[in-house]
Amino acid sequence: MEKQRPSVTDPHRRHTAEDTTADSGPPPLSRSTVRRAQTPRATRTGDHHSHPGALPPAPGWLLHALTKVLESLWFPVSLLVVLAVTTEQVVTKGPLLGLDTWIRDHVLTLVSENPYPSLDQLAQHWSDMGDTRAAAPVLILATVAAAVRARSWKPVLISVLAGTALFSTVIPGKIIIGRPGPEGAPVLPGQWGWFPSGHTSTSGICYGTAAWLIGICFLSAQPRLRRTLYGATAAFCTGVGLCLIWRDYHWFLDVLAGWSLTGLTLWCLTRWGPRPTRDRRTEQVGR
Repeated sequence: MEKQRPSVTDPHRRHTAEDTTADSGPPPLSRSTVRRAQTPRATRTGDHHSHPGALPPAPGWLLHALTKVLESLWFPVSLLVVLAVTTEQVVTKGPLLGLDTWIRDHVLTLVSENPYPSLDQLAQHWSDMGDTRAAAPVLILATVAAAVRARSWKPVLISVLAGTALFSTVIPGKIIIGRPGPEGAPVLPGQWGWFPSGHTSTSGICYGTAAWLIGICFLSAQPRLRRTLYGATAAFCTGVGLCLIWRDYHWFLDVLAGWSLTGLTLWCLTRWGPRPTRDRRTEQVGR
């Protein structure tokens, strides 16, 4: 009687592929790479299109690198160099002032060819946000909210230090240097000059300090929202300086000096200033 052939689903049946694989030398190649299966990730080569086994960059590497740069000592040193060079060029009427003239000519050409009048109105309102009457109330509100949240006077001290740094650098610089504005009107005795830009420095220091206080007192447990707030504030303050150039209120070097003063002030505050924290009793009540 003929033997019955084992069914396909028979667990004791050995497939032909198993027999050949067991005796056929090295293991099969991985489908995702041209390397052998179970290859350690450490032995893969660098990121290159010709290497299929390349590892993708670690998530957040750009943000991590930017944070390292902002926290390093080279950041304020670079800002000091920029501030010193721009001040020296303005005082001595150096060749770098040609950059101001070149940028102003091109910006005026863009403004004259701009077909959207609403863009000029937006730039006007945006540049007005650098005025003390707009920036100071924001800083005061953020200071009060942070002081109540932290149950500490440290936010008030931080705001006082920021305001002192602002008025003790910008106003003396304007008076001593006395640079004329883009329209060329001379600075009369008793008047303030245009260098450095007061609106740029005021917006950067006031809004930047306010954002820092809100971040460390209200968003300390939410780093993503905190970074978003800092980034949006930096973009907003940068826009104030650009709108000042667009509206022909300041030279480019005036705005650049204001940005440098802002970065130096905020770096010193965040590095050496008092750091308020959220009150634990308030946090427990909120839970």
